[in-house]
Amino acid sequence: MNGNVGWQLGMASDLMSIPVEIAKRTTRTNPTTMNHRSDIEKIQTDGEGLHHHAKLGIMCPLPSMSTGKDPLSSVVFSRMQDIGCPLAADSKQRFQFEKLLSELSAKFINVSAERVDSQIKWGLQQIVELLGIDRSGLGQVSADRKQIVVTHSYELPGIPPSAGFLLDSRFPYFAKMVYQGAVIRLPDELPLEASREREYCAQTGLRSNVTIPLVVMGSVVGGIGFTSFRSDRKLPDDLIPRLRMIGDIFTNALARKRADEELRVNEQSLKQAREDLRQLTSKLIHSQEEERARIAREMHDDWTQRLALLGIDAAKLLSQLESNDVALPLVVAMQDKVKVLAEDVHALSRQLHPSIINDLGLTEALRSECASFANREGIDIDYSPANVPMKLPKDVALCIYRVAQESLRNVAKHSAVNSASVMLVADERELRLRIEDCGIGFDPKDIRSQPGLGLSSMKERVSLIQGILTIDSARGKGTTVEVRVPLEGGNR
Repeated sequence: MNGNVGWQLGMASDLMSIPVEIAKRTTRTNPTTMNHRSDIEKIQTDGEGLHHHAKLGIMCPLPSMSTGKDPLSSVVFSRMQDIGCPLAADSKQRFQFEKLLSELSAKFINVSAERVDSQIKWGLQQIVELLGIDRSGLGQVSADRKQIVVTHSYELPGIPPSAGFLLDSRFPYFAKMVYQGAVIRLPDELPLEASREREYCAQTGLRSNVTIPLVVMGSVVGGIGFTSFRSDRKLPDDLIPRLRMIGDIFTNALARKRADEELRVNEQSLKQAREDLRQLTSKLIHSQEEERARIAREMHDDWTQRLALLGIDAAKLLSQLESNDVALPLVVAMQDKVKVLAEDVHALSRQLHPSIINDLGLTEALRSECASFANREGIDIDYSPANVPMKLPKDVALCIYRVAQESLRNVAKHSAVNSASVMLVADERELRLRIEDCGIGFDPKDIRSQPGLGLSSMKERVSLIQGILTIDSARGKGTTVEVRVPLEGGNR
């Protein structure tokens, strides 16, 4: 059974018994009512879920699960007043308070962090109006535990607002009692030594106040106060636990709000850290490419030229030797080595800085790289380009080229195959690179726990151009590396 409905059933039963009990008490003191006693105690139940009293005409509605309506309407309290029940007003207020408590509980279950403050103020307003007091406020203990900060308050027009904070040094007795978790009633329960608190009550015209400490996991985190200035409004002791429950509802909502705000701040910090890391990675990669370009230019402009001159000198020396000269084979071997060295320097220069991308485009640059790799490593490469634009963003073209380079190096080092394939295709939305081999493969878990420098570099490069890198491999089933990069008109 629903908790609220169960409570209302009990409450209805209590309310139904009130006029009967009053009638019983009345017959003890008023003889004229003795003849009606048996009539009062005879209550019938009709088919509509209503208790009827045939003689008095009293109707107390019981909850009907099928109607969905409020099972305790104002008719109950109106009937109680009609028969002179002295508890009618208190019962009505208690019902309204329990209804408010239920409504607050429902409101704050899923309230968003942005609406917590406004909902707490609304709740305080409902309490003030229902209890007939002048002001209600919610305070929280500060981090240094030296003051209680009033974070939320509602007061009727013409009533002074709550102080922004209550210093322990200004109200020592009040603070002491709050931190001890004791309910405080001002000014009635103030001892003689609480002179500052008495002075405050006299200066502000405070006639009654109840402050209920709020405790979370054994520690006082704040308090909720209920204050009257225009009349001495006494709140009954049996109402204190229910008021504390309202304070707990507010406190829990504020705790969730703080947790949400902290989570949002942490998420923002993490996002900023990732962005800072991305920018740093971008700068490092850019600096690395600039350094590679500088070294490649130096190798091309200096080393290659010097090797060319050395080759020319070797050719001149060779032309001056006789065919039977013992130095002839040495000069020929030296000339061949110089030629090979020049080719290696040229290839290394191109790997460091593939200027061919700027000259002939990515398609031809990769074709040249695949041919150079096959010649150098003895592994056949099936290169398949399709629909690749001649002009691509420089960062995209360079990233794809570097990923292809690193993937081919991994093929040579780890796959143990005689052939592999490289596919480069594009459409109006994306550019896709795919390097595949049928080698020994590996367990992806190994690289997740300890990724190598080459793989980390590939991931960072692809991330910088908003691409997606996927590596699919299994032991004995080869490896596939794929990069997808959005192009103009896509999501880039």
